[in-house]
Amino acid sequence: MLPLKKSEILRYLGYRKKQELTTEISTIIDEIIIEAQKIAKPRYCYQIFGLKIDENDNTVEVLETKLVLTGKKIINHLYQAKQVALLVATLGVEVERKMQCYDISNTTKSLIMDAVCTDYIEKVCDLAEIDLKNKLGNFWHLNSRFSPGYGDLPLSVQPKLLEITQALQKLGIHLSENLLMTPKKSVTGIIGIFDQKELAKPRWKMPKKMNMAMVQQCSLRVK
Repeated sequence: MLPLKKSEILRYLGYRKKQELTTEISTIIDEIIIEAQKIAKPRYCYQIFGLKIDENDNTVEVLETKLVLTGKKIINHLYQAKQVALLVATLGVEVERKMQCYDISNTTKSLIMDAVCTDYIEKVCDLAEIDLKNKLGNFWHLNSRFSPGYGDLPLSVQPKLLEITQALQKLGIHLSENLLMTPKKSVTGIIGIFDQKELAKPRWKMPKKMNMAMVQQCSLRVK
């Protein structure tokens, strides 16, 4: 199981560092962490492509695909990258159903499940990035993941990104009419791949308490 962090879950719940945590809420969080890890079906997939940046048009063309990323933020993110990785991860529909049940029966547990699963999907993405880094080898360097809808990169690129990565077939991810993903606890990310460490900004760092042995043990990647 992935090491979920209680302090992160509390942050997602809006707790401040010195805010008192009752025994009751602390116990519920511990219970929900165990429940989420039992019912979730975390998986991820990624693909690596070349890229071409046009600074005049503020576009990044993902080569061998029809995906074009637009905006100054994504250009800055991928500036001088040699390749780009498209990452998709999900916790599966099971936690979605459980949250919907709690929405009706227990609002407190619903909020806590949402926070727990937010930390959980982030950990799945961390694991995917460790996997990606290992696949590329020591010569290549990653920067942090950048998601559609952030900055001036429009959410409208989401359908093409999911199509390219075969997210529906591999992970069961659907898009609503307003481009929101189902299952809700799903993430897409765009990661720059550089041949010089100093160019990878903001630089990716190996998450604490996570390593390649955990990637192999969990075996979450769908090829």
